[in-house]
Amino acid sequence: MPFSGNSHSFDSSTLKALNDSGSVYGLFKVDLPFRPDHYTCLFVGQTSDLKTRLLDQYNHPSITGVTHFFAEDSANEQQRNLRENELIAEFNPPGNKKSELTYKPFVEAPPKSTPHN
Repeated sequence: MPFSGNSHSFDSSTLKALNDSGSVYGLFKVDLPFRPDHYTCLFVGQTSDLKTRLLDQYNHPSITGVTHFFAEDSANEQQRNLRENELIAEFNPPGNKKSELTYKPFVEAPPKSTPHN
């Protein structure tokens, strides 16, 4: 299920007016010029202080291109974590992808056998 509620502009004046409530949030960009009323999800997160977290994202972006955000209030951390995971699974945002490192464990080669004379 997508975010409930309306989108908000991702600008400093909007962010400074936010409450410091616990929330699950999504950072989005508008799909211009082809679909101006459609958004692409770039990142999903959860926080106990929405205002501080989004201002931090604004001043020190973890992903570029953000134009809007959605947020759902939730005071309970366990509920926020569950909802965050649901939204990440739904949107598969690039900012939430873990770096895919290839792990190749070291395996010692067996000793070479020597010919018997």
